[in-house]
Amino acid sequence: MLKVSSLFILLCGMLALSSAQEVLSGVSSQINDVLTQELLSVGFLPSLQKVDLQESLQNVFSQPAGLLDINSDSNVVVELEDPRLLQVFLQDSVNNKEAELLVALAFSVHTKLPVLNPLIFQVRTNMKVQLRLEKDVNGIYRLTFGHCRLVPESVRIQSGSLTSRIPNFVSEYVEITIKNLIINNLGEKVCPFINSWLYNLNPQVANDLMNWLLQQNGYQAAVEIASK
Repeated sequence: MLKVSSLFILLCGMLALSSAQEVLSGVSSQINDVLTQELLSVGFLPSLQKVDLQESLQNVFSQPAGLLDINSDSNVVVELEDPRLLQVFLQDSVNNKEAELLVALAFSVHTKLPVLNPLIFQVRTNMKVQLRLEKDVNGIYRLTFGHCRLVPESVRIQSGSLTSRIPNFVSEYVEITIKNLIINNLGEKVCPFINSWLYNLNPQVANDLMNWLLQQNGYQAAVEIASK
């Protein structure tokens, strides 16, 4: 009888944890949608439209010098167009009272090279910010933000408009160069806007974030206890 009761309690505990996880997942989805709309409402897309990749070229196309007269950044035009905010979403962290906020972006990069038709590349990438709860001397939690950065491994680039007259080695070289240009330069141009948005976040949204982090922490603690 004791064994049956213990098994019943264990099953109830597992069901309760599963139910709690589903509730937290639903809350997380709601917060993601709210955060996405909040970022859009403060002019994030117009700010992306103003990102200037041209000033970051500095002879990055100098490798194939002499092949296609690509020997100076003055011969190349790179423009970021059609920016889109795909989603702002939260991701669990291995540490209690911490989470990662990711901003998923998509845009096209138009590249104009000497003697070639323009090349268009479709790009997707994520910006990441660490969120954490810190308790002050009075025991009151406050929301803090870590370093914002572009996630290099999240960069996905696909050639859009290519013509048969362009050799494969040229298009591949340009694609790799554009990818490196984005990895090394986009973060420093986009992160200041994201940081400013977070530090001036709607108080109600900030409070929802803190509650979500606390609930996540409580769920993780419950899982640890149940697994013992």
